[in-house]
Amino acid sequence: MWWPTWRPGWWPNRAEAATAVGSPSGVEATMLGEPAPAPKAALLIRAGRAGLPVPAGFVIPDGEPVPTDIARWAAEHRVHRLAVRSAFEAEDGSEASLAGWFETVLDVAPEVESVSEAVDRVGDSARRRPGEFRRDVLIMAMVAAHHAGVAFSEPGRYDDLVNATTGTADGLLSGQVVGDRRELPRLERAEAGWPHRLQRLLSEVRRTFGDRPWDIEWADDGTVCWLLQIRPITAAPMRNETLTAANHAEILPPLPSHLMTSIIAEAGPDLFAWYRRRVPGLPTDRHFLHVKAGRPMINLSLLEDMMRHLGLPTALVAGSIGGGSGHSRPLRPTRLVRSAPSLIRLGLAQVAAVVRAEANQRRVAGIGTPSASTFTDFADDLHRSYVALVTGMFPLSSAIGPPLGVLRRLGTLYEHAARHRTITTEMAERLRRLRSARSVDGADGTELDGFLADFGHRGVYESDIARPRYRDDPSILLETGDGPPIAKASAAANTPDVGGRPVSDPPSDRRPRTVKGRLTLPLWLAAAKPMAARERYRHEAMRSFAAIRDAGLALADDAVALGRLRSVDDLWLLTADEVRSLDHGWVPDAGFWARRHKERAELAVLEVPHVIGLHDPLPAANNGRAHGDGDGQAADGVRRLTGLALAPGIVSGTARVLAEPAEGPLERTDGEALVVVARSIDAGWMTTLDQADAVVVEIGGDLSHGSILIRELGLPSVTNVAGATRQLVDGDSLRVDGAAGVVERL
Repeated sequence: MWWPTWRPGWWPNRAEAATAVGSPSGVEATMLGEPAPAPKAALLIRAGRAGLPVPAGFVIPDGEPVPTDIARWAAEHRVHRLAVRSAFEAEDGSEASLAGWFETVLDVAPEVESVSEAVDRVGDSARRRPGEFRRDVLIMAMVAAHHAGVAFSEPGRYDDLVNATTGTADGLLSGQVVGDRRELPRLERAEAGWPHRLQRLLSEVRRTFGDRPWDIEWADDGTVCWLLQIRPITAAPMRNETLTAANHAEILPPLPSHLMTSIIAEAGPDLFAWYRRRVPGLPTDRHFLHVKAGRPMINLSLLEDMMRHLGLPTALVAGSIGGGSGHSRPLRPTRLVRSAPSLIRLGLAQVAAVVRAEANQRRVAGIGTPSASTFTDFADDLHRSYVALVTGMFPLSSAIGPPLGVLRRLGTLYEHAARHRTITTEMAERLRRLRSARSVDGADGTELDGFLADFGHRGVYESDIARPRYRDDPSILLETGDGPPIAKASAAANTPDVGGRPVSDPPSDRRPRTVKGRLTLPLWLAAAKPMAARERYRHEAMRSFAAIRDAGLALADDAVALGRLRSVDDLWLLTADEVRSLDHGWVPDAGFWARRHKERAELAVLEVPHVIGLHDPLPAANNGRAHGDGDGQAADGVRRLTGLALAPGIVSGTARVLAEPAEGPLERTDGEALVVVARSIDAGWMTTLDQADAVVVEIGGDLSHGSILIRELGLPSVTNVAGATRQLVDGDSLRVDGAAGVVERL
């Protein structure tokens, strides 16, 4: 009988652990001559020795009998009922947890006969897993739980993912109960009661075991939150982080080119690395940029978490970018003080960006010249230029934001901005003068030539390399109307409208300054210089974009002549990696172009919200078909069901609605994908899941054992799909989108 042998064969409860000074330390400590405990028990032993609240208990090694004095032990420890659980050698490994595979028997009387029967049941469940492994059994005091559940603690996350239910968590873990899914903050105090006690327990777990991916089972009795199990996370749950189109919606066309979208996406790690160099401790494995429906989007949740990391209010990000995650966090003075070195580094970057503005402008303008000689050089130059553009504007935008925010609240922003001129304002004014001619023939040639010499490298939606520059098609300069988006956007960006007066109203810069305006002039001057530097930086960066575009067009011309592209504009339909593949002999065939055009046509009709969850379903396109209301109903029945995104992937196939695991092979037509639809899933479905291409589960949270199993198998799946087994029938043609959490009947 094991271990940690302050009391031979038993581990200490919380009180005993506190008096265990001088006892054997380390997970490997066992009774002389006995093997080390398996991972499940070893981690609990270590937790108990570290003083974490682990219920009293012990392990019965494989083949050993139940101790005859168990009733006496239970009386000494005031244990009234027991939980008998597997602690098999095969469980809780680094690659597979086998969560829920083996039997657990709860509420067992502390008598030899009852415990022996439960131990036999648990031991017999080892047959569910092939192979030889030691079958130790874990005996623990049963917690009289008011609340219980599971928690996922992952490095790089500022909230722990929790699934909780009232009473014991057996229904939750088996997938029979959905439970309450919430995010428990790490940096802010949780609400009183079990959430706060669980928050402290998770903090102690990280202190003891390190900030690594941990899957934790817990139970709270109203006074203490107990640790029941800890194991490595083998298949992390998907987090529905909040994304925002933010600046992308302003500087890119409604559907950007495939090439530009892919360049922006692959630049994400380089962009966030700029922050990580100045703010140590930021996450290393979260994506700063995502692509949603063909549009690049910024991870707003990650930016808000950076604010929390620094102790700053998240409203600084949500307010400046738009939207928010829905969990606004206030200023944290203590954390702000601790973050002083990082804030100083960010401040110095802002100062350096202004002081070195001219040198930085020359550097960014030079990227992409001389012209690229290969498609790989072209794509790499575009990548470098985009990274330089954005990281060069990061500190300048940060320097501008706070003073402008104050001026806006004080009501003097327009008074100052109306007098301000930047290179972008100059471009807008000269463009207006040109457009007054209404046609190229009527325009003054000298003025047009001068404009193209100074601004010909700019353009409409100029941040998309696929879009022509003004010098490519001067006629767009003289179109009638309100002016191209760049003129409108630049004017709005530099002279914000206040009080309903148009930003271009000429008399505003000739009015005398108000008293409040004079008092706030120093604050305006603090913003004006970085604002001018930012606009000039963008202006020069677009020279790089124009040069790179010219290089790409020249390469595409050669590819057309060689029959590798159908037309020059085909270049913009390719992703960055596909463009690089052209150097290695890849030639897209007619089928490729047909699929790509079809894909872009489908993406073009989607109206993607500016703020959306990473795994939120997209609004259905208005394509002439009847779509139901929000509950998924249509005129001819249920078409669309939604649930929790569980494992990503899109599969179209035939439904197999099962009340229990299939006893044999599922019938399948050649080439047909199978979608298993079940009320709930546990380890007993393993052989059935092996035959499935996708899974739809009616009841179950994304932290249940069945969900962990499905994620480990990597099957595209959606769980918590209400009414799935009632509204779907065998033979239905389904489309399962595991990332969006959507099931459609086709």
